[in-house]
Amino acid sequence: MIGPILWKSMLHRLAVVTVATFLAAGIAVPPSAASGPKRGAGAVAADSTPFARVYLALRGCTSCSHCRTTIRQMVRSTTEGGETKVGSDRVEVRYATPRQVPLRQVIRSLADNRLHDMSVVDVLFEARGTLATAKNGGATFTLDETGQTFPLSIGASLARPADGSPVHLVALVSGWRENAALSLVAREVKPGA
Repeated sequence: MIGPILWKSMLHRLAVVTVATFLAAGIAVPPSAASGPKRGAGAVAADSTPFARVYLALRGCTSCSHCRTTIRQMVRSTTEGGETKVGSDRVEVRYATPRQVPLRQVIRSLADNRLHDMSVVDVLFEARGTLATAKNGGATFTLDETGQTFPLSIGASLARPADGSPVHLVALVSGWRENAALSLVAREVKPGA
């Protein structure tokens, strides 16, 4: 399990890499990725923000072109329409429009790999959807327009919007290491997705 300090460092590094990738590609940086309170000409409309993203943090060999090509092919075979980008320490799968996200298959494509010296460290999931209270009293997150639902844990430090209200969620994916049911642990919940 990743400690809180390492997790914050990983999130910061992922945000910096994402912003740098967007800028290098000439793509406007989404407001949620930009640091600071700037919300002006560089802000992007909500409809240009992708529907969902999966970030797989990697450790090990991702620098040679053979490994990067193999990683890209393994992930693309399971994304069902997602756009794949491979970086030096992560893979990002981006879904531009609403669709079922094959989260388990995307994770397993890399977690079960046979590449030398490469492993998945952690997985983040970012998407638009709604929250609801489950029958057991816990929370669920349902993706917009698809009905795909995941159990969700929300810590006391995060404000929980009312059931049914639209949200933009960033969450750690758990359960994949044990090959158990996937669930989400909220890291950021923003109302009004």
